[in-house]
Amino acid sequence: MSATLQAPGVLHRYTNRLVAFEHTRDGTTPQNTLLFVGGLNEGLLTIPYARDLAAALPPSYSLVEVLLSSAFSGWGHSSISQDVEELGQCVQYFQSLRPNGKIVLMGNSTGCQDVLGYLSFEGSRPKVEGGILQAAVSDREAMEMIYPQDEYEKYNKMAQRWVKEGKGDQMLPNDVSLPILGARVTANRWLSLASPGPEHAGEDDMFSSNLGDTRFQSTFGMAGKRGVALMILFSGNDAFVPKTVDKEALVGRMEKAFVDGGGRLAKGSGILPGASHTVREEGHVRDEFLRRVRRFLQGVAEGTIEEK
Repeated sequence: MSATLQAPGVLHRYTNRLVAFEHTRDGTTPQNTLLFVGGLNEGLLTIPYARDLAAALPPSYSLVEVLLSSAFSGWGHSSISQDVEELGQCVQYFQSLRPNGKIVLMGNSTGCQDVLGYLSFEGSRPKVEGGILQAAVSDREAMEMIYPQDEYEKYNKMAQRWVKEGKGDQMLPNDVSLPILGARVTANRWLSLASPGPEHAGEDDMFSSNLGDTRFQSTFGMAGKRGVALMILFSGNDAFVPKTVDKEALVGRMEKAFVDGGGRLAKGSGILPGASHTVREEGHVRDEFLRRVRRFLQGVAEGTIEEK
């Protein structure tokens, strides 16, 4: 096996059936933890920047990739609420392992829904100090780009009918999602992601550009009330964002809702010029991405967040 496909680390079992992979580095004794959750169809060691990120962290941190039940193709029969519950179990595990350390959550793509859900949903969960949203894009708007309109509307109606018939937890036919989204999906999860109008009430629908301010206040605003620090890193060249979306304006609305709620928005939050959805670009684009993350984490560790 090529060395580029290997990563030194420790595999932690944080529940009886779920694990997390901690990247290790020689000469460091990390007390703080960056818990990372990927997007749809992602799992351990699949994000292209993971190894560079692990190497770039401040010495007091280690990168831990969290495997949830929704990893790889499991997202098709899971939910954000279930992810948040499992993520809480992982946070609790690392808190017990490093009782004096700090924990920051980071998500990529749909993993951002998990992070924002953890910070904003009702109920009590183990405390974390901050969150990083990398590529917080709308699955609904991405799906509207990918699917022909007539097919998309047909599948929405099919899923709505199945839910009304009490079949929300059953898998929709293979041709609905498997060829395009890479996994079979239940009617409930389809509606959570597709979030049909006019209500757009899907649990996953947190980042769409046409959501009202009240919706952002219920997510970003609630996260702000928790008093955590937040950094939003929105890729400038994200192929899953419609060209009609004003990225600067969208991110600005997210940030305003968070700050209005009382949150600490970190300097460096905003658009990451030239970056793709998973920051595949090497060189200055990835270097800038890593620099922003490193500065944010250092500020969290020292209690000196430089606010935007």
